[in-house]
Amino acid sequence: MERILKITLLYDFYGELLTDKQKNIFELYYHNDLSLAEIAEQLNISRQGVYDTLKRSENTLSQYEQTLQLVERFTANQQAINEMIHIMDEVEDKLNSPQVIKSQIKEMRNIAYKILNE
Repeated sequence: MERILKITLLYDFYGELLTDKQKNIFELYYHNDLSLAEIAEQLNISRQGVYDTLKRSENTLSQYEQTLQLVERFTANQQAINEMIHIMDEVEDKLNSPQVIKSQIKEMRNIAYKILNE
C-alpha cells in the first residue's frame, strides 16, 4: 500500500512530464483500478505493452524525484507544519505560563525558518 501511495504522490508532482500514452495508462491502472488485461483490451495493445509502459512511467517519475526532490521537500514541510500545530496546541493549553509560551513560540519560529530555507 505504501508503494502505491508513493507512486501516486510522484504522479501528482511529475505526471504532466509523462507522455500522453504513459499518463493514460497510469491513470487507468492507478486511478481507475483497471487490471493490465482490461487496459490492454481497452487500448487494443498487449498486456505486456501495458506492463512495460507502467514500469517505464514509474521509473521516469522516480528519476524526476531523485533529481528534483520535490516530494521529499513537500513531505518534510508537512511534517514540520504538523509539529508547529502540535506546539500551538500545547501553547493554547498553557496560556497561564508566559515563559513556556515564549519558549514554544521560539521553537515554532525556528521550524518556520527551517521550512523557508529549504
